[in-house]
Amino acid sequence: MDKQLFIEACREGGRRIEQALRALDLHFYPMLYRECRGSVGNADTARDLVQETFIRVWQRCASFRGESELIAWIRSILRHVVIDFLRARRPEDPLDDDEGELTPEVQHQLLRLAHEFLNTPEDLLAQAELEACYRRCRARFESEDPLHASVMRWVAEDGLSTEEVAALLERTPGATREFVSQCRKRARRYYAEWYALLAQTHPEMAQ
Repeated sequence: MDKQLFIEACREGGRRIEQALRALDLHFYPMLYRECRGSVGNADTARDLVQETFIRVWQRCASFRGESELIAWIRSILRHVVIDFLRARRPEDPLDDDEGELTPEVQHQLLRLAHEFLNTPEDLLAQAELEACYRRCRARFESEDPLHASVMRWVAEDGLSTEEVAALLERTPGATREFVSQCRKRARRYYAEWYALLAQTHPEMAQ
């Protein structure tokens, strides 16, 4: 949906904003669900949090002034919803399910490996082992430390700036830089097995 049309719908309210919100749900739900599932792991939880996001979009629609793209504004609300959930989550609440997917970045890397380096059955076996190892590492990171894993994804994959992360976490830029540094250190620890296997099987990719 065009952001100007959304702004006009917000001003008019009533049936117009209801139609606009249904259109947003139709167009953006799949993207928001994938992003949320990447943060919380559990499919049912992700669906609930995306619905909570649309509720907040409705509650805050009058505050949207069009300074950013509409989807960027909605994704910012989604990240706040995710952070609220992760901070309030009890340790026994489940985060993972059986539908895990690789991040687009790693999918691209593994696809390039498949085309450029995998020529024998042994290579294919190494590819499968590398992918399985990545899944194990990511599952542990997201299950045991979901907030750090989510922030790491927002920085590394979505390109959020220190200022944007600081706004999400409600921290100062200095404290946020330290927090992101902690995220990177934790990521290196969780993915150590994968990096070691990558260096062993494809040293040219691990430089």
